[in-house]
Amino acid sequence: MRIVCLLALLLVPLLVVAQDKPEPPPRKWTYGSFGVAMRADLTIYQGGARNAAGEVVVTVDDRLLAWDGKELKTLDDFCRALYATKPGQEVEITFERPVKDSKEKSTIKATIKLGDPRTQFANLYTSKEKRQRSFDWKASDAAKSATPLRTRAMRELTDGKLLAQWEAVIAAHERELDLWDCYESTSACELLLKDPLASDAFVRAATDAMAGDQGKGIVAAHALASRLLDRAAEPWAAPQDLFPKAATTKPEAARQLGGNMDIALGLLDSNKEARASLGAEAWADLLRQVQAFEFAWAGEDGHDKCAALVKAMREAGLQPAAALPKAGFALDKIESMAIGYWNQKEAGAQMPIFPDIDTSKFVQGSVLCYRCEYGVIAIGGKDRNVWIGGPDAPAVIVDLGGDDDYTDLGVTDSGHPVQVIIDLGGNDRYRSTTKWGVAAGVLGTAIIDDRNGDDLYECAQWGIGAAFGGVGLILDARGNDRYLGGTYGIGCAAYGAGGVIDLEGNDLYDSNYHSIGVGEAGGVGFVLDGAGDDVYRCTGLVPSGYGTAGEWSGWGIGCGFGWRGLAGGGTGVVIDVSGNDIYSAGEFGLGCGYFLGVGMVRDMAGDDIYHSSRYGLAAAAHCAVGLFMDDTGNDTYEGKTAASMAGVWDIVTGYFCDGGGNDIYRCDGLGLGACAMNGVGLFWEGGGDDVYRCGASCLGHGGAAEYGGGRLAKNFGLFFDLGGKDSYPEGKRVNGSKFWESDYGLFADD
Repeated sequence: MRIVCLLALLLVPLLVVAQDKPEPPPRKWTYGSFGVAMRADLTIYQGGARNAAGEVVVTVDDRLLAWDGKELKTLDDFCRALYATKPGQEVEITFERPVKDSKEKSTIKATIKLGDPRTQFANLYTSKEKRQRSFDWKASDAAKSATPLRTRAMRELTDGKLLAQWEAVIAAHERELDLWDCYESTSACELLLKDPLASDAFVRAATDAMAGDQGKGIVAAHALASRLLDRAAEPWAAPQDLFPKAATTKPEAARQLGGNMDIALGLLDSNKEARASLGAEAWADLLRQVQAFEFAWAGEDGHDKCAALVKAMREAGLQPAAALPKAGFALDKIESMAIGYWNQKEAGAQMPIFPDIDTSKFVQGSVLCYRCEYGVIAIGGKDRNVWIGGPDAPAVIVDLGGDDDYTDLGVTDSGHPVQVIIDLGGNDRYRSTTKWGVAAGVLGTAIIDDRNGDDLYECAQWGIGAAFGGVGLILDARGNDRYLGGTYGIGCAAYGAGGVIDLEGNDLYDSNYHSIGVGEAGGVGFVLDGAGDDVYRCTGLVPSGYGTAGEWSGWGIGCGFGWRGLAGGGTGVVIDVSGNDIYSAGEFGLGCGYFLGVGMVRDMAGDDIYHSSRYGLAAAAHCAVGLFMDDTGNDTYEGKTAASMAGVWDIVTGYFCDGGGNDIYRCDGLGLGACAMNGVGLFWEGGGDDVYRCGASCLGHGGAAEYGGGRLAKNFGLFFDLGGKDSYPEGKRVNGSKFWESDYGLFADD
C-alpha cells in the first residue's frame, strides 16, 4: 500500500507537466476563422469579428482579454484557443476598447461566431473532385536530393537548436495548404511549401531538361508544361504509315493532302474530345465566356462572371497540354507535305484547283490552296506575302520565304480549333489588332513556327504564345526578334500552356502587365531563350498597387499568379540559357508567386542586370512560392521598396541563388533572405567579391509573425555567402561571421 501511495506521489508532478504541455499545432485546417490580424499585445489592426446576426462586434483597435472566460496573454494563447474551436461555433470574448475623446478604455463582452472559409470562399472549392494528377513532385528525385542547400541549412538549424521551430513553420504551411486545397493547386507548390529546402533541386529539375532540349522545341515545351501541370510526360511514337505518300494524279493529290492534314491537325486538336462531349451549343457558350474574360477581384464588378467561367473550365476538365508530345511530329509532317506540293508546282506539275476558295480574302501574293476537314490549307511562295485573318482565314499556312505580314492570324475560335503558321524565312511581322492573337490558343491550339529572320510579334492583350483552355506556342529558331506584348502575353496561360521558345539572337521582350512567363489559374506560361543579349521588361502601365510614387505593378517575368479566394495560381517560368541580359519588372515579378502560384526565373550564363520593385527576385505572398537562380556571371541586382531577393510574406517559400561571380546587390528592405508572417526566405550566394547595400530587415532576417494570431510559429530568413571578400553596410555583418538573430534570422558569411 505504501509503495502504491509513493508511486502516486511521484507521478503527480509528471501528470501536471503532461497536462500543462501545450498541444502541438494541427497540420490540417479544422477550426473556425476569426478574421482579424493582431499585434503581439493582442490589439486588432486588420479585420473584424461578427456575431451570429452578422454584425461586427470586434474591430480595429480593440484588444482581446479573454476567450470563453480564459485569460489571453499572448498570441500563442489566442491560437491555442482558436485551434480548439470549430467553424460556426459561438464564443464569448472579452476585450477592451478605447473610449472616444478619452484616454480611458472600456471593457466589453460579446459573443462572436467563427467563420467557415469553405463557405466564405465556396467558389474556390467547386469541382475539386475532378482534379487529376499523374505526376507528383513530392515523390520526385528533386524532393529527396541532398543538395548543398539542404545539407547546410539542416546543419545550421540543428546547431541552432531550431528544428522544432522549423517544424512549427512547416505545420503552419500545411494548415494553409489544406485550407486552400482546390482544383488548380499543384504538387509543385505543395512540395516547396512543405519542404522549402527542396527548392534548389526543384529549379534544376524543372529547367535543366528544357534548356538541354531547347533545339527540339515542342519536346522541350511538353517536358516542362506537362510536369508543371502535374501531368506525366507520356511517350508517343507515330506509326510509320500514319501519313501515306502523296499520289501524283490531280484529284488524288488533293485528297491525299487534305486527308493527311486532317490527321496532322487532329494530333494538335487538344480539345477534340471535350468539344464533342459538351456539344456544339455548350462549347460555343464556353468560348464566348473565355473571349469576354476580364479578371476582377472579389467585390469588383465582373467577379461573378469570373467565378462562373472558373467553374465551367473545371467542369470541362480540359487537358490541353496532352497535345504537345505529338506536336513536333505533326509540324514536321505539315512542313514536308507543303514543301513537296509546292515543289511539284514549280516543277510544272498541274496541281488541283479549288475555284470556291477566294484567296483574295486572306492573302496577297503567290499561293497554293487546298481543303481539309479543319479548313483551308495555304502554301505561300518564297516572295513577300501579306496574310489577313478573319472567318475565311486558313487553318494552316506554310510560307516558304519572303518578308511577310500576318495580321489577325494565329488565334483559335469556333471555326478554327487549330491554327498553324510555319514560316521558313524572312523578316516577318505578326500582329493582332484586337484582343487574342499571334499564337493565342483560345480553347484550342495555335502555333507559330518561324525558322529564320528578324521578326516582330505584336499583340496588345492575350497573345504572343498565350492560351486560355488551350495551347499557344511560338517557336522562333533564329534572328534578332521583338516581342511586344502589352498585357497577358508573351508566354501567359490559364487552364493550359502558353509559351515562347526563341533559340538565337538578341531579343526584346517588352510588355507591361501579367506577361513574359506567367502562369495564371490552372496554367503554365513560359519563355525559353537559348542565346543572345536579351532585354525583358514588364512594367510601366498600371500604377503601384501600394501607391508608391514612380513605381508600377508588373506581375510578370516568371510569375505564378492565383486568383485569390477563387482559383489557385499556375506556374510561370523564364529560362535564359546564355547572354548578357537586362531584366526590368514592376511589383510582383522576376520569380514571384502569389496565392498557390509558383514563379521561377533561371539565367544560366552571362553578366546580367536585374531591376525589380516590391515583391521581386524570388519573392512571394499569401501561400505561394518564388524562385530565382543565376548560375554564373558578374551580376547587378536592384530591389526597390520592399520584399525582394528572397524577401517573402505570409505562408511562403522564396529561394534566391546566385552561383558565383563578383555581384552587386541593392535592396531597400525585407530582402536578401528575409521573411514575415510565417514563411521561409532562403538566400544563397555561391562566392565572389560581392557588394551588399541594403536597408533594414535584410541579410538574414525573421520579421513579425502576426497574421492568424501568429499561427504558433515564427519565420526563417537564412542568408548564406560562401566566400570572397564581400562588402556589407556598417554593423556586425562582416566577412567570416555567423550568427542567429531572434525570430529567426541567420547570417552566415564563410
